[in-house]
Amino acid sequence: MEDKNLSWSIFQVWNKAIESRKDKEIRPRNRIWASEIGGAYIDRYLKMTGVEPTNPFDSRALRKFEAGNMMEWVVELALRRAGIFIDTQEWVAHQYPGLLEVSGKLDFLAGGKPDWQKAESEIKEIGLPEFFGRATRAIIVYLRSKFPKGMNEVVLEVKSCSAYMFEKYLATGADERHKMQAFHYLMAKDMPEAHIIYISKDDLRMLECGVFKTPELEKIYKNDIETMSNYYFKKIQPPKENEIIYDEKTGKFSSNWKVGYSNYLEMLYGYKNQGDFDDKWKARIAQWNRTLKRVKDNKKMTELNKQTLHEIEAEGFNIERFKNGKKTS
Repeated sequence: MEDKNLSWSIFQVWNKAIESRKDKEIRPRNRIWASEIGGAYIDRYLKMTGVEPTNPFDSRALRKFEAGNMMEWVVELALRRAGIFIDTQEWVAHQYPGLLEVSGKLDFLAGGKPDWQKAESEIKEIGLPEFFGRATRAIIVYLRSKFPKGMNEVVLEVKSCSAYMFEKYLATGADERHKMQAFHYLMAKDMPEAHIIYISKDDLRMLECGVFKTPELEKIYKNDIETMSNYYFKKIQPPKENEIIYDEKTGKFSSNWKVGYSNYLEMLYGYKNQGDFDDKWKARIAQWNRTLKRVKDNKKMTELNKQTLHEIEAEGFNIERFKNGKKTS
């Protein structure tokens, strides 16, 4: 008998397809990935020595990765249609003598001397969504008027993020890890300039931060590689990360993202997942920061404040030095 129920849905197939992305197989390696610079040394050491994670990326994280890939595709399409696309996904490596090689895959190389007329005609032919065509045409008009003879070639790194993180980058600038990743490509390509592009997944706002090949950034870059090389070559497992950190910029305590996002969270710190880690520290950190403010304001300590100060000091922080806004651990 013919089934006359023609009702259908694509959400299950969509979700399964998105979540079918597999983690990269963990194999021993003797190189640092560019995206790892600035991350926890102990996690990097375990991955480089082939230790299987106890906390691989969950389905939500995999969906976020794919959302990031979608944003990269949108940027690539805009670059191609604007006529300034040069290359994408190029593997580049850099190595200091006696240290581990650093390798990474840059998102885009863009710039040069475009054919503006061809770019404009292609926009009309491809049938882009109205908002996308409008944005791309605006980019062409702007670049054509400002750089009639062409532009410098630059490395572009695209990062999608939440509106919350977008506001943070807007206020404080690019993430240090992202700076190091972009800086690696400058070292490998012997180029002077890269741009980190942040796109808010919530409202499609864009922020562009410049990264330049300076001695200051190279010092941070090389120090990270030297430290990781020392652990690796001497076969010394790096120490675990502190679960709580003090941010000198904000003057507040916070949970350490290097712990919360660790692929070895259960193995190293005893938490089954990030939720358990957050549950332990969220309320306590709020209390710590309230007490810290009273310390800085030189206010009288309540019994709860005194108890909180003991907790803070038990974690290795020196309260007296906080009065001057200095890092204490």
